[in-house]
Amino acid sequence: IFDVTEGVEYLHSRTPPICHGDLKSINILVNRECRAVVTDFGSAHHPAARDPNKERERPIEEPQSAPSLEATHCPSTNTITLTCKHYTVRWAAPELLEDDESSLASDIWALGWVAYEVMTNYIPFHDVKAPKVIDRIVRGDLPSISSDVRMTLIQALCSLVGHCWSVDPSKRPAAKDCRESMKWMVSNAGLR
Repeated sequence: IFDVTEGVEYLHSRTPPICHGDLKSINILVNRECRAVVTDFGSAHHPAARDPNKERERPIEEPQSAPSLEATHCPSTNTITLTCKHYTVRWAAPELLEDDESSLASDIWALGWVAYEVMTNYIPFHDVKAPKVIDRIVRGDLPSISSDVRMTLIQALCSLVGHCWSVDPSKRPAAKDCRESMKWMVSNAGLR
């Protein structure tokens, strides 16, 4: 998780910043040194500069169109994954499902899901049929990882994941803050 967080911080700290746009476990490889490496930059872009505290403006009369989805079957996990434009629905931040552009904050949302996958060995919404995933994300109906008995030893990480999953993109931590929190966790656990 730490390596992935460092990779996301690297992208976000470039001038101009780079948004990965489709961060998920499938796009992370492990090299010979057992280090995680972020891959698949097909959706990467420089996000448009905008005020993160300003709500996205959309005229009231503009109709909300449903995202165009494509379903793909993953034989290794026997799951169907929905993809839309340049992102994958199970890892998509709520604002992406409302037809917003991917951003640094949506990368942080996805980083929270990558950490969840490492902690639980489950993909996001593993117990939900593909069409219901969007509804769960938009309603903010996310798993309660802190109540999972397996997570009692890593409460700080659970808390960080919860912050990454903030429905309000402006309340999600920056990649640098995520890395600093993880560095503190790793140093206190004596793992590095």
